[in-house]
Amino acid sequence: MGVLAGFLFLIGLGFFLAGAWPVIGFLGLELLVVWGAFKLNYRAARHRETIHTTPEELMVESQTPAGKRAQKSFPIGWLRVSLSLPESPLMKSRDQQKIILSSHGEEAEIGKYLHPAEKAGLSRELDAMIDRARATRDAG
Repeated sequence: MGVLAGFLFLIGLGFFLAGAWPVIGFLGLELLVVWGAFKLNYRAARHRETIHTTPEELMVESQTPAGKRAQKSFPIGWLRVSLSLPESPLMKSRDQQKIILSSHGEEAEIGKYLHPAEKAGLSRELDAMIDRARATRDAG
């Protein structure tokens, strides 16, 4: 942030020397907006979702940026993973895709903040994780 402030100071100094001193206030405002955007971005980046599987269940643990944790578990036997909208070349419909875990009338959406291309990959990986867990359960 200090580098950006120094850079904006040099730009502001150039405008001041050229006689356009009112620009300096807008540069300060710009610095404040960029700082706020970085703060919000770093805060949102602290959101976490962790997925664990055992031969009996799949557990999804999510943590909000404020530190609040929630955990939900689903039995492996009846668990379904679905991508709410099929993959489509239209970006508008791909942005609305959701990965839904469902079992016995309970549902949970995961991967809300992923890019649409990553959601399709996560859906396939979850299916593979569930298949491996079922195979482990059936073999044992």
